[in-house]
Amino acid sequence: MRRREFIAALAGALAAPQIARAADVVEWVVPFQEGGGTDVWARFMADWLSATLPDHPRVELLNVSGGNSTRAANFFDAEARADGRMLLGTTGSTQVAALLGDRRVQYDYANWQIVAASPSGGVIYVPASLGVRSMAELVARGQTLHFGSIGAASLDIVPLLALQMLGVDVAVLLGLSTRNAARAGLIAGEFDIDYQTTPGYLGHVRPLAKAGQVVPLMSLGAIDRHGRLARDPAFPALPSFPEVFRQIHGRDPQGPEWQAWQALFDVGFAAQKMVFLPRRVPAPRLQVFRDAFARMGADPRFRAEAAEVLGPYPLLAGSQADAALASAMTMDPETRKWTRGWLERRFRVTP
Repeated sequence: MRRREFIAALAGALAAPQIARAADVVEWVVPFQEGGGTDVWARFMADWLSATLPDHPRVELLNVSGGNSTRAANFFDAEARADGRMLLGTTGSTQVAALLGDRRVQYDYANWQIVAASPSGGVIYVPASLGVRSMAELVARGQTLHFGSIGAASLDIVPLLALQMLGVDVAVLLGLSTRNAARAGLIAGEFDIDYQTTPGYLGHVRPLAKAGQVVPLMSLGAIDRHGRLARDPAFPALPSFPEVFRQIHGRDPQGPEWQAWQALFDVGFAAQKMVFLPRRVPAPRLQVFRDAFARMGADPRFRAEAAEVLGPYPLLAGSQADAALASAMTMDPETRKWTRGWLERRFRVTP
């Protein structure tokens, strides 16, 4: 081999590992079909993660729907390897199912390591054709409203319990595949009331509200920097659930229902979306991902873009993510017992 050819071949061989690393693929398992709030969140995060990780691997979403998000979590728990090439993005339904002992749960959070977490919010809205402008008007009417749900023992438990506490008569159709389907059902006239998490609302419902097709009535609220339940910063003009409760009942919420609702809100919304790697992934590999999310959260451009798509909530990384996980996966035994009993009485559902 001539000298020039040898140098060219050597250069190619040295460059090959760099190219191979740059072409690496990281799979991100998403527990719902395309188009819903969780999918919107994951797609936004995946693009930023690809740009932020060393060597910029391609981050591909793998939508594994079914079982109120449990199918995806079961799949990840069984299939993810120690190489750190598969992430799981959970949602509030994944947490609720695990805490309430859903029989479909085969996964264990103890098998995973948290990478990052995102709080979120939710908005309850109705079609404009209903002719109401506030939740108080809706309650005063006393009519039965139809609500499409992916499952009572899912994130839907938070708005459903809130509606009961407000005195709204709701007939619930269980078994929808996604919140996307519930929104489509409301637009088609099959349902009279719906809620969407912030990404789903901003992406799909806000344009309908601007066009006068739907009317937002209240947000579920958000935890402020002092740890108090306050108005959602993504929807500052909307009253929060506790505000609406006081308006309708003339007192603060209290009792077992309120204690359960607060616990479920913490589980489902205070750190609604979380990102995990398997426990067996080595610490240096885990740290690469945790550092990437920390850099994302500190980037002003990321925060500005995220506020438009996901809402103005902080991206939690490092010790903040650890604390968010600990809080989300903690439920008092008495609260769990009350909640399971309520599901059995209200929906004849045994988790």
